[in-house]
Amino acid sequence: MRKNGSVTVFFVLLLVLLASVLFAFLEAARVSCLKAEAHLCTGQAADAVRASYQPELWKDYHLMFWQQTGTDTDRFSDLYQLQKDMIEKNQAVNVSHNNFFFLPVHSRAITVEQYQLATDSGGLAFRNQAADWVKKTIAGDSIDLVWKVVTNAETEQLEQSGIRQEQEVEDVLEQYGSKSEASGTLPGEQNPPEAELPSQPELSGLQEDPLIWMKKVQKKGILDLVMDGNKISEKETDWSEAVDSRQLQSGNWTEQASSGSVERMLFHLYCQGHFFNVTRNGNEKKLNYEMEYLIGGKTSDVANLKVVVRRLLLIREGINLAYLETDVQKSQEALTLALGITSAVGNPELAEPVKHAILAAWAYAESVSDVRILLDGGHVSLIKTEAQWRTSLEHVGDCLNASADETSREGLGYESYLQILLWTVSEEKITMRAMNLIEKNLDVRMDNMVSRMTCSYEYEAVPLFWSFVQIGNGRLTSYYFSNQAQILFGL
Repeated sequence: MRKNGSVTVFFVLLLVLLASVLFAFLEAARVSCLKAEAHLCTGQAADAVRASYQPELWKDYHLMFWQQTGTDTDRFSDLYQLQKDMIEKNQAVNVSHNNFFFLPVHSRAITVEQYQLATDSGGLAFRNQAADWVKKTIAGDSIDLVWKVVTNAETEQLEQSGIRQEQEVEDVLEQYGSKSEASGTLPGEQNPPEAELPSQPELSGLQEDPLIWMKKVQKKGILDLVMDGNKISEKETDWSEAVDSRQLQSGNWTEQASSGSVERMLFHLYCQGHFFNVTRNGNEKKLNYEMEYLIGGKTSDVANLKVVVRRLLLIREGINLAYLETDVQKSQEALTLALGITSAVGNPELAEPVKHAILAAWAYAESVSDVRILLDGGHVSLIKTEAQWRTSLEHVGDCLNASADETSREGLGYESYLQILLWTVSEEKITMRAMNLIEKNLDVRMDNMVSRMTCSYEYEAVPLFWSFVQIGNGRLTSYYFSNQAQILFGL
């Protein structure tokens, strides 16, 4: 038996309404998922940038930066294309193998809103990365030891003391030279007659007056005193296009920070670990003596080494003279010789200032010995004891033959003294010079290195279920989503 059925208009409208509500909920859920997909794409794009850091900087200097290669008008064109390709590639993977993908989003635009370059704020980003590397790789005890050394060394005062000592010797020679010339001799040019010298067995073998010796050896050239000239590097480089000589690009990162004393010391330790010096040669580098360049800032290895050696001599002179003045026996030896010299020119009452000049010359001889030992890989204590003193007043010239041996293993090595000298150079100069070296060695430009950036992303997606919604007259053509990501480089 056949039966007839019918559906009223009301039920048809009700079914349409229910279907529309169902598809609207499905589309709403899909929109929420599209937002999550856009956020995921943003993370993937940012990771792609982080993974494309400059490899040579990391390999040689443990620095992580992204290198921009475009011009001023399109300096981030490579970055945009890299991220866009990554987003599209990930979308293509999702729709592979003829599978239907419900959540396709497409990149509409990528913009760099803010960015910071390695050279911004005086190289702050560069210094911060360097300090972070030291924190993660060097033991805390070693850091504490270096901190005590560099903060306790009164470097500038010691150098000034050394300068005054050398001037004191000059003044004494000038004062007594004219009187000695009248008698045909210079003070100390030959030993004073034994009758005029008090009987002192330790001075009976005096080979040369320390004052005359010091005046003579200073004419030889400072590097000839402390090392073999054949071993000195002759490399030279041009700094006309260096970081601290050219107009640098700059970022627009607004956050500013300053580094403190601890960060400064960590940066110096980083330099010690990544740049060569005269005792740890870098033959493949543009300059062999890189640490010396950080201190001297000259164009050649020879010039930079002269700066460092001169400063080391002055520091050691100040320290060594302070010790001599507290050693009763050595002070007596100097006074005995001073009496002989002043008696020879008819002014024995001025023996005291001559004594001080002799002690200064003796301290200079010991300083030459100290620097020779340091350059030979030995160690020299900052404050010496009697057992560590090497030169004698009778044979000051023997300091020119000093070298590292088993007795020169206590104290500070050459690199520790470089740390002391670094502390006297402004942080900005060291930072700029360090980046100069990196640029020369790797053929890069540090003002092209991005340390951090904020990127904005815009995405587009098309509706899927909304076309089945029959409520209302509006038709959606696209969805638009935006995200931001901060991309940081470093350890």
